[in-house]
Amino acid sequence: MDVLPPEFRHFADGAVAAIRRTYEINAERHDPSVGDDAVVFGIAVYRNSWYLIEEEVAQLDGWSSARPAGSLVVVGAGLRVHVYRCGQDGDVDLDSFRLDDARSSATQRLIAATNSVQLRLDLGDLEEFLAASTPPPLTGADDLRELVIVHAGNPDDACCGVWVGAPVATDEITVSPWAWIEPLWSPDGGLILPAVGSPEDPRPPRHDELPEPELTLRPVADKGRGSQAES
Repeated sequence: MDVLPPEFRHFADGAVAAIRRTYEINAERHDPSVGDDAVVFGIAVYRNSWYLIEEEVAQLDGWSSARPAGSLVVVGAGLRVHVYRCGQDGDVDLDSFRLDDARSSATQRLIAATNSVQLRLDLGDLEEFLAASTPPPLTGADDLRELVIVHAGNPDDACCGVWVGAPVATDEITVSPWAWIEPLWSPDGGLILPAVGSPEDPRPPRHDELPEPELTLRPVADKGRGSQAES
């Protein structure tokens, strides 16, 4: 997570809140007696999460969202962030999430391809890299700008986990579809990011991150009226 710019935290706070709220809303209204099933739940979560994330992004300085070709992309801090649902519980196999297979849209394949191009530029001789019996680490992985947030959940447990990572084209770089992926939120650990003002994130908090002050109002004597009465 330390490869991401500090500004990512502001977006991550809002994105995780929107995703969790989406699962809670849809878990509460899920009704199998009228035909609601896993497909209905998944589609509702996918559409509602995009809408709620866009509402969060609209309140952030330096961040914007768009829906090119029917997909959601959030832009800010030099990053392009995409959001997708993946699985129904916290034990989801993240390596099963692929953006470069036949079922993926052209927009999804472009996300992985863009990161793969960047890695090829950083690796130099790609053929030598692939032929090595023990390939060296992906030296350019920290600089990838196309990120994907994936989340999982179900009607009984609501949101079960949120992760963020940099996808790559698996047939070009590695058997895993990720250059890197890390948990962003879990039911047990909460948001996996340092708190503002902590030693890990020492910058001073913005005004909207400060706790709301408690004000005590006291009446002020009207000196002018008191002087009139005395005269």
